[in-house]
Amino acid sequence: MELISEVAPALILEPEAAPEPIRFSRVVIAHNLVGAEADPSTSDVLAQVALVAEGLDRLGILIEIVPMPDWQPWRRLQPAPGMAVFNLMEAPAGRPEALLGAAAVLELLGLPFTGSPAGVLWVTTDKLATRAVLAAEGLPVAPGGRLDPDYPGLLARIPGPWILKPACEDASLGLEGDPLCATPRAAIARARELAARFPGQAVLVETFLPGRELNVSLLADGEGGVEVLPVAEIVYEGFPEGMSRVLGYEAKWHEESFAYLHTVRHFPEDPADSALLARAAELSRAAWRIFGLKGYARVDLRLDEAGEPHILEINANPCLSADGGFMAAAARAGLSSGDVVERILGDAVLPRNRQDATTR
Repeated sequence: MELISEVAPALILEPEAAPEPIRFSRVVIAHNLVGAEADPSTSDVLAQVALVAEGLDRLGILIEIVPMPDWQPWRRLQPAPGMAVFNLMEAPAGRPEALLGAAAVLELLGLPFTGSPAGVLWVTTDKLATRAVLAAEGLPVAPGGRLDPDYPGLLARIPGPWILKPACEDASLGLEGDPLCATPRAAIARARELAARFPGQAVLVETFLPGRELNVSLLADGEGGVEVLPVAEIVYEGFPEGMSRVLGYEAKWHEESFAYLHTVRHFPEDPADSALLARAAELSRAAWRIFGLKGYARVDLRLDEAGEPHILEINANPCLSADGGFMAAAARAGLSSGDVVERILGDAVLPRNRQDATTR
């Protein structure tokens, strides 16, 4: 299986010296406000806050936890030597702009913050834009595109069955029930349902790839590069015939459901998988470089009938809860929460005036 090469041999340059590590003494953990009636996909951010706070405490860093109901409270935060924001802002359902706007405000205020910058979040949050960039760079994606239910000609040009998603949601929102459609009529009906539920968002349709599903977690390595953590596989154990093998909303959040109990994370160790895992890692490194990701990320892939992996999504700033996929991969690599938090913080997005972010 041929691996992509990110840099042609003739263009290889001597690597630049790694920048001096940034030392932060105070970190504000900023997260979206969680109401009493919040669904699990929203309240999960509190588990991430707990993990990050534990990691920062182990590093001896002063912590302040600040829930942000909207953009207004950001104005209370003023840049100060040694200060950074650990950005755990997530978007409520139907409002992806809340996630994107938070990073943009931090940049405008000149505050150093963790995770990817606003421009990267804008592109990677939009699955259609992500597909376009990946395809333009020659990376494999499933056949698909934007489905307008009033002009569904796209369905005649890409093979079914099809999986439909809102273009800008995460946490499997919009993948409730069975998101696979075997007929054009079913696909059009589901597209209308998603368009009504998520107004202003496009609907993405893709050929459903029937092969294995892989998650590749990426972590800044502290030297200006990225480490690929052990590759995980999502295994659908005991799913009966006719039940779609999709990591939908129930499989992620409904702990009593069949899908949740029978969807298992596994770390392949069979030597026969070495070429596949290397290919997945190489594609993920390429995505990190192409999109300019920072701190941490996760790339989701699925194999086609021939066993070739295709990129489904790029997840900048993925979930950091202790029981989530990213931390499972980190633990598999022998990394503690403190190790992960330290590396993410060390790769923070800095204001133009670097001296404002540091203490020497």
